[in-house]
Amino acid sequence: MRVPLALVVARYFLYVLVGALLAVGIPAGAFAWQMGSGAVLPANFGEARLDEVEEALAGQASFDADAIPSAYRYARFGADGALLSSDMPGAQLAAARDVAVPPDGDAPRIVEAASSSFYSAVSLTDGGRCVLSYEIVPQWADKGTRDALPNPQDLLVWGMLAALVLVVALVALRAGRVITRKMGPLTSAAEAVGRQDLDTPVGGSDVAEVDDVLRAMEAMRLSLKESLEARRAAERRSREQVAALAHDLKTPLTVALGNAELLAEDAASGALGADQAACARAVREAALSMDSFVGRIVEASRGQAEGTSLAPVDPAALADGLEGAVGRLIAAHGLVLESSRTPAFEDACSAACAEGALPLWDADALGRAVLNLAGNACNHARGDRVSLSFSYDAGARALSIAVEDDGPGFSPGALAHGTERFFRGDAARSNADGEHFGLGLAIASDVAEAHGGRLELSNRADDEGNVLGARACIVLPLLVAQAR
Repeated sequence: MRVPLALVVARYFLYVLVGALLAVGIPAGAFAWQMGSGAVLPANFGEARLDEVEEALAGQASFDADAIPSAYRYARFGADGALLSSDMPGAQLAAARDVAVPPDGDAPRIVEAASSSFYSAVSLTDGGRCVLSYEIVPQWADKGTRDALPNPQDLLVWGMLAALVLVVALVALRAGRVITRKMGPLTSAAEAVGRQDLDTPVGGSDVAEVDDVLRAMEAMRLSLKESLEARRAAERRSREQVAALAHDLKTPLTVALGNAELLAEDAASGALGADQAACARAVREAALSMDSFVGRIVEASRGQAEGTSLAPVDPAALADGLEGAVGRLIAAHGLVLESSRTPAFEDACSAACAEGALPLWDADALGRAVLNLAGNACNHARGDRVSLSFSYDAGARALSIAVEDDGPGFSPGALAHGTERFFRGDAARSNADGEHFGLGLAIASDVAEAHGGRLELSNRADDEGNVLGARACIVLPLLVAQAR
């Protein structure tokens, strides 16, 4: 059953109203019961019984403080004006002393002090004076309770206020939890879309307005899913077509390469003239280049078709393997590898192993991606060194694998489009031997994105802005497996 949000809110307003009535009614009822039972004296008790109490005190042969009701406080003075006994606080004693001796022998009188207390003095049989003090407020009938607690009126007011605050707090807490629970499907749906989970249906809600939003999100999810599936199907067909075309090219390329090899052997034996030998070499080099190009296309298509196989990976072990593989590749080019790991990276590796929570990666795919970056760096390095570095960003919880060279760097076009397939618009980084097909960076970017990361291309520069070389960095978020 769908309920309007206004009704949900109104229900909690009703809870507050009922709670407020109870918070006021229960203390008021308890107060009335105590007055009816005699546990609390009415507010006018001191004023109404004053004459009776004074008459009783004046007729006592010896002073008895227990005969004074709890509505009064007393101070007994001797004939010489000395204080003999009292249950008044210090502030009231000063006023009582002024009332104890009547001016010019006048009869006892009632005096109202600035503190809203009333004072009256009565003469005792021993020649002393007793000053009674009272207030027009309800009071406890028991003197022990009177001395231990505030007067019933103040206690009633503070009790009502505390109960009201408690009612509002409890209703607000309950309302917050209920509304949060009712908004839960909306939060879950938004989180699912955020992590690109389009297979989980969006739940419903019994709150009409929230349910309307959820229905719209469900329609959006289905639309996005259909669009994504259509795009994936188109990409899959495109990859299959490219892979099939590349496979079909393998046969004529093999024939052309075989014949070029035979011609090269004839040229080596001197059976061909100089011009013919040059043509044979050109044909062989072109066939080798085309064969390498077709191989890279097949590799890229196969990599996308197979996807990634995620498993817990020790980042330190991955770094060890990459350093070995990249080192061998760079050595084959006659270069030297400079490898480094930041302390934050090593700490993150140690923590992951200690906690048993390793990131979910495809180590083989990452190895291919980094080797592509390293091969690209080898082809464009001007000096004799290529750098491989590992770092960790604790704030982003991401690991970075960077490959740097000291070549001409990326052009603005390459920085913007270098990860696109078959992009070859960077003349500065296109080598003359025809091995640059625009696939290496695209393959690395695909692998990074399959891990929820990205490939970042940039140029290293000095303080004056001069380009010192290119930098390609794979950034991988630490999607962690459950602790083992």
